[in-house]
Parts: sequence; C-alpha cells; structure tokens
Amino acid sequence: MLCGNTCYHMCTVTENPMHRASLSTSVNQHYLNKLMKLTEVMDVAASEDIVDVRGMKLVAKGARLTRAQQDTLGGHKLKKALESSLSAEGGADNRLILETAKRILDTSVPINRILGRNAGRGISPQTLLANMHFGHAMRMMITLTDRENPRALEHSVTVSLLSIGMAKKLQLSNDDQMAAALAGLLHDVGELYIDPAYLKPGKRLLPHEWAHLVIHPRIGQVLITELESYPASVARAVSEHHERLDGTGYPRQSAGGMISGPGLAVSVAEMLAGVLHKDYPLERAELALKIIPGEHPHHFLSAISGALRNQPANRPIAPSRPDENDDEAIARLWSRIADSLQAGQQMLREDTLRSPRVWALIERTLARIRNIERAFISTGLDAYLKNNHGLHDHDDGTLQFEKAVATREITWRLRDIARDLALNTADVPTDRDMLAGLIGLLDGGLTEAAAPQVQPLPQPQARAA
Repeated sequence: MLCGNTCYHMCTVTENPMHRASLSTSVNQHYLNKLMKLTEVMDVAASEDIVDVRGMKLVAKGARLTRAQQDTLGGHKLKKALESSLSAEGGADNRLILETAKRILDTSVPINRILGRNAGRGISPQTLLANMHFGHAMRMMITLTDRENPRALEHSVTVSLLSIGMAKKLQLSNDDQMAAALAGLLHDVGELYIDPAYLKPGKRLLPHEWAHLVIHPRIGQVLITELESYPASVARAVSEHHERLDGTGYPRQSAGGMISGPGLAVSVAEMLAGVLHKDYPLERAELALKIIPGEHPHHFLSAISGALRNQPANRPIAPSRPDENDDEAIARLWSRIADSLQAGQQMLREDTLRSPRVWALIERTLARIRNIERAFISTGLDAYLKNNHGLHDHDDGTLQFEKAVATREITWRLRDIARDLALNTADVPTDRDMLAGLIGLLDGGLTEAAAPQVQPLPQPQARAA
C-alpha cells in the first residue's frame, strides 16, 4: 500500500520525474481510517492471513476486522499489501453501479443528450458497466467511496458514463471504451489515500497545498496496476484524467500524443461532470471547453455543441438587476492578468542570474498568461471594462450567464498557473522565494502591499465590430 505520509512530494510537474510511487508494506493511515469506519457498519474480513514482515500473524484468514485492530495494522510493516487481503460482505458490486447509472440516466437530460449522439457506436454504456470485473481491492475501494460520500460514487459513475460517450466520439475500439469506462469509475481512488483536510468541499487550496492533491492520479495508477489484472490502458487513463491536450494539466503536464485515447476521454468526462449538475449545464460545458483553444480535442466540443443543438431553446433568465460588483470583479481580473504578465516580463529583464529551468518556467508562464489574456478578450469580458457600456440594457440573460462562466473559467486557469509554479519550485527555496510574488498575483491571494510593483498595462484594444 502507499506509505502513510500525509504529504506525497513530487519533485516537479514538468521535466523531472516524479518520485517512484508504489505499493509498500506500510499502511496508509488515511485509507486505514476509512477502512476502520467501514468495519463499524459492514463485515470486513481477512481473505488470507495478514502477516507482518517478520512473519507474525496479525489477523487470521476469515477473521473480522474491528476498530481495535487499527493500531496493530497501522503500526506494522506487512508482508503483503493490506488492500489485497480484505473483502467486504455486501460491498459495492456491478448491481450497485448499474442502479446508480440508471438513476443518473433517468434524471439527467444533459448526460442522455451527450450519450445519445454516440449511442450507435459500439457496446452500450449499460452493457459496458455490467461487464466490469472487480477484484477484492477495487470492490473495497468503491465501497469506501460510496460509504464515505454517496455523491462521490454518483460522481464516479457519471464520469464513467461520460467517458464512454467521449470514447465513442473518438471512435475508440470496444476494448478502449471499456478501459475508459473503468478508468472513469476508478479515476479518484487515489483520493482515499489523501488527507481529507485537503478534500473538503469548498476548501480553497493555496498553490503549495496542491502538492497533497495533484498526485492522486498517480496513486490511482499504482493501485490499479498492482492490485488488479486490468489492461495497462486502464491505469494509464486514470493517471491522465487531469491532463490537458496543451500540456497544462497534472501531474505530468503531458501533451498531445503523450495522452492516450481513453485518458483524453476521461479527462474531458471529469471536467464535464463538474458542471452538469449546475443550471444550463451544456451551455457551461461548451464555454468551458472552448475558452482556451487547444486544451481539449475539438471532437469533444463538437459533441457538446451537437447536444446543445438538439435541445429546445433555453436561454438563461436575467437577474432582476445587474450586479455592478460583477463589473468590478471583471476589472480586478483584468488587472490581475495584466499585473502578472508585467511581473513575469520584468523578471526576464532583470540581470539577476537565473537557472535555465527558472527562465523556461517564466517563459512558459508568460505564454499561458497571454493565452488567458486572449481568452479574456475573445469572450467579450473586455467590453465590461468600458464606462457606461450599456450591455445590461437589453440582455435577455445570455450575456450575464456568459460573463459569469467566462470569469470563473479564467480565474481557475490563473490559479492553475500559480499551482504549477509553486509545485515546480517547491524543492528549490531560492526559486520558490523568487517567484512567490508572481505566484501570489496569479492565485489572487496576495495583498496589494505585498504584490510586486509593476507598471499598469493599457486596456485591451476594442474588438472589431
């Protein structure tokens, strides 16, 4: 099992390889805590003798686990990974997954529309789910996911269904469709090994705190590789579910052909699942997919656009009064983009000796900020910077909706850059201190007094009519 450390250090997100993660004989305390909670509501038994590295039997085959054994299991190095030696009576199975999928399909119009456009390509989603095989370890992890938070299982099944739809859109083989389905279902099993404090709903992670979270795709890959007999494509797709086609994802910042077909399918499915429970989900998904060109394959944008065309006209309803604070937030967002760009440019102009790695990091960061600057203008947010813009006068709700979604998406991408800079400099204190101001600007968590002093950039040029 993965070690019990609460902070899984990754030396860099880009060039340097991640420290080798593998199942070890030390018990992960976060997994063990969840397991012990499960023993209070379900029979969890040893499927074989659980023995430590010295040969001492800790739990006999067939014996039920109890909370009293937590210290014993957590305090010994085991001869074999604990995950491979347990079974739960009445745990999650295909029936539960199919029931969850049916409930989702019965209630989610957007998911039905997305899947419906690709229904004739290969095996049906329900058949793929029914044909999944789970060993003891994966059944236990799905059970823990469900018992910890039933919505987490619903999210996993949603991602699995959408992964199938995206795999069909890419015209992947039946085997790769199954790989995408399994990877979608299991994409977050690595989170069972993460400190729950970093997973609380609504928690805003600071850039350096992402180090605790960004390795969960890699943890999931290791778990599936060493505990299941699935094709390698399943574990690989799990490791890629936060990657992006343009190399701006994590944990490896893989790009283009480095990402597998099932991995691309799951990465988009995971993003879609995050917006489909909100109002006007397909509209949100379409804007999120196209706001930064090159993040995702065009096939996926066309799948969402096609689903939108097939639904009745459904314009967002305008609020009774436009909120002037929204325009102020947009102005602050533009200043944040401009100040970050200027700060990075100033760093490159300074005479201070910098390592080639830091120089490349800053240049890459500037390129990403420029892409975001272009997105700010192409989405029309620049129009709200003008005094008396009058855009609210005859808005039927569409502009207000697009403004809110674009602002949110751009804000997230600035924070993504802050995260990547923080993780790429975590192991070199001088680099970390040098880039701290820029990281703070991008993250939006730096006070005005602490922010680097930069000259204001001009407002964006008005777009051609």
